Amino acid sequence: MSEIKRLAALVMDPSRRDEIGPDQWPLAMIAYGLVTCNEKNRQAEGIEIYRTFQSCCAPDARKKCALQLAAFIRQRKGDGWRALLPFAMTDELADIRRQAAFLIYTLAAPEREERFPGIAGLADIICAAPLPGQAGMSPALDALMSLGDLRFAPYLASISKKLSPDRLAELLEGTEAIPTELGCNWLLDILDEHAELSSTVARVLAAMPGRAGEVMDVIIPVPSWQFTNSAVQPLHSWSIPEYGLRMKERLAQKLAPEDRETVTLAWS
Repeated sequence: MSEIKRLAALVMDPSRRDEIGPDQWPLAMIAYGLVTCNEKNRQAEGIEIYRTFQSCCAPDARKKCALQLAAFIRQRKGDGWRALLPFAMTDELADIRRQAAFLIYTLAAPEREERFPGIAGLADIICAAPLPGQAGMSPALDALMSLGDLRFAPYLASISKKLSPDRLAELLEGTEAIPTELGCNWLLDILDEHAELSSTVARVLAAMPGRAGEVMDVIIPVPSWQFTNSAVQPLHSWSIPEYGLRMKERLAQKLAPEDRETVTLAWS
């Protein structure tokens, strides 16, 4: 633990960060995360530190670091999930941001006032004004939509209600979510709430079938460390054409003919 505290102290002192070698940065990032994980409002500092870490370490090293950090969080029964926020908010690669968001969603321990604090926490960050150096939050949205668990629908609903149409459109334009009932239902709800986003939603829906062969409704064991078997539990599944038919009536009411044709072709 003394080495962890020593590295964390180096990381938190901007004048001494140059003393950390490239081979030490992954452990230093873990140390900083574990020492400060229960201190809220460190996002700006975490972004600054992560950018230095990123400049010193290749993507594979950053991915491995996130997984090692997640292993510590799992051992601590979800305590410390905020240590993964800099990965989800800052990395230049969407895949790493998406991976970190998934780990946050599935590792965070329930709290008295919030059953899914990791999901609630990242949803708040998605809706907040971006911090300097923060990367786009579309991968975090991808990870949430792709979970496919309808218990998380209120968090998606809160995002579309809090964001302005322009910011919501920007967020949706960057998504690469797989088709799930959770995500598709939310996109259809957006059509009901924001007619001006119909073309944006149509583009998102049209791209989804190329990322998976079926649409799932599942239960995700959250937090994953609480379960002996943390495998996803399927509840329902539909083929792409079957689910396309389920959406047909709502799409007909809300999409322009050319957008409706694009979505219909993608889901047929």
